[in-house]
Amino acid sequence: MSPLPVPPRRAPLRVCAALMLAAVTLSACSSPDFTLPAWPTVTDDAGDDLPAGATMTSATADPSDAGTSASAPPVGSLPPDDRTAAERVPQIIDRGRLIVGVAQSLNGLGFRDPVTGDLAGFEVDLAREIARDIFGDPTKVDFRYVESTRRDDALTTGDVDLIIRTMTVTRDRQDEIEFSTPYLTTGTAVLAMRDAGIDGSDDLAGRTVCVARDSTSARRVWTEIPHGDVLLTQTWPDCLMAAQRHQVDAVFSDSAILAGLRAQDPHTEFVDLPSPTVQRYAVAAASSASGRDTGGLIRQVNATVERIRDDGTWRRSYDRWLRQYLGPADPPPLSYRTEAQSADLARSRAEVRGNRTREEQR
Repeated sequence: MSPLPVPPRRAPLRVCAALMLAAVTLSACSSPDFTLPAWPTVTDDAGDDLPAGATMTSATADPSDAGTSASAPPVGSLPPDDRTAAERVPQIIDRGRLIVGVAQSLNGLGFRDPVTGDLAGFEVDLAREIARDIFGDPTKVDFRYVESTRRDDALTTGDVDLIIRTMTVTRDRQDEIEFSTPYLTTGTAVLAMRDAGIDGSDDLAGRTVCVARDSTSARRVWTEIPHGDVLLTQTWPDCLMAAQRHQVDAVFSDSAILAGLRAQDPHTEFVDLPSPTVQRYAVAAASSASGRDTGGLIRQVNATVERIRDDGTWRRSYDRWLRQYLGPADPPPLSYRTEAQSADLARSRAEVRGNRTREEQR
């Protein structure tokens, strides 16, 4: 896992110690000829190694492997029913805890508090509210850190019950994964260092842009904004580190993700896009077609999403973690599918499974 991005390297400890000793000497002797030594020059620059696992891709490269493929509009989720939590998720009740995959390096969404060491953020709050409605206790949740590139695998292998980690609902993903109704609406945006000379999207032409590999932004960057080369990283904080080292000129992602990066470095700023693409994050579970009956779990999650919309919990959490940089917002509208849409989705999932089986048998 890549570390959280840090400010440019500070002076070595021996230099700091020398400065402290010099200050003491100056105070004791009041020597008029004493001058503080110059602060060491920051050495971070574009010549430094790229973040671990990152690759630089030419502006003219084939983007087919950069991210998810194009997708038709998604269909809705499964609405809550009149069953109790014990009837919807008996196995989770018997286990005594909910297992949720989250981020621990996305400031404001899912991150580890540097003071307490606890996980915090808007998505972490949501996980605790789901546990509250299942067990009557928000602490009965087992958090697992999941890289964005492993979200699908963590669900299909059963390592986690749910993923709450900036996962955008797309129609293609619905063939493999079951999603809740969206819990957060965001839009594509660009973050740049204040001294990068990027005031609008036109200034991005020929400039190096960073995106996280396997994200929806990794596909959209090729068609939505002007750019030069593209740096593909393992995590979003790696993009911020690359920008701080002048290895990229800007970061392209969802505004909710970029808000957390901006909070970590006051020398960054948002760049306005003329037509940002709306993204909707939802809680993800394994598809019931994968052999795990997750329909009841998703209905349980949707009951929680409806409850926190109605009782003000959603707004309190949003205002605490995201409003400072994203401004005021409302919960996204509820989105549930019809019986006809459910039947179409079931056929599509069966076709995907059949194609996969035939490929494995070759």
